[in-house]
Amino acid sequence: MLFPLLERFAELYPGVKRPPVASQWSMNYLSVLLPATLAAVLTRDMAIAFWDQEVELLHDAGQPMALKVPHELAVLATEQRAECWSRLMQEHLEPLFKTLALWGGLAPKVLWGNVVGVWDGAFSRLDGSLSREGFAEAHRWLEQAVVSDGRLKLRSLQWMVESPAPDICASIPLRRHCCLHYQLHAPVAGKPQVLCESCPKLHHLPQAEQASYLRSIYLGES
Repeated sequence: MLFPLLERFAELYPGVKRPPVASQWSMNYLSVLLPATLAAVLTRDMAIAFWDQEVELLHDAGQPMALKVPHELAVLATEQRAECWSRLMQEHLEPLFKTLALWGGLAPKVLWGNVVGVWDGAFSRLDGSLSREGFAEAHRWLEQAVVSDGRLKLRSLQWMVESPAPDICASIPLRRHCCLHYQLHAPVAGKPQVLCESCPKLHHLPQAEQASYLRSIYLGES
């Protein structure tokens, strides 16, 4: 079922190779899945059990848009939250990423890096200070999480570093592996590549160029 969805999504990026398309689809899917899952668990004490409940992905020409979940969700005790995160990674995302990596011809570590990026971003939007009950503990869960049969530590795929433009933001995330998003955009003469603030390609540039690019992202300066 996933391959036809990906083929339709790929039509949005004519001429682009499969690896960045697969990575972008995963980012879009995770941006739907993770905020919904975190909100259900942390604010409603309920679990969206992707592993044994019927959960439908609503999409527009392959583009993930929303989740249609069962009317009745399982009640989740606080002490069951860690198990819920583990099952989400191992029983839902692990097989999904194997299929996605096969279609896209890219390393699963890129997809898992997307998980960390969206996980951190979702917490920033839901509760940036991590002050609400249970949020800080849930966010820290990722520090001990391992995937790919124990070979890959999720937190090793993205961490916070000092910002090259402290007047804009004190710190920014740094990914270990590029998500390939820049490959979705055709190069424009005289313009920099379209990079994410967490992209290792950006962090390899001279600090002045990094700072200038961050200002263009945050402030729209050219």
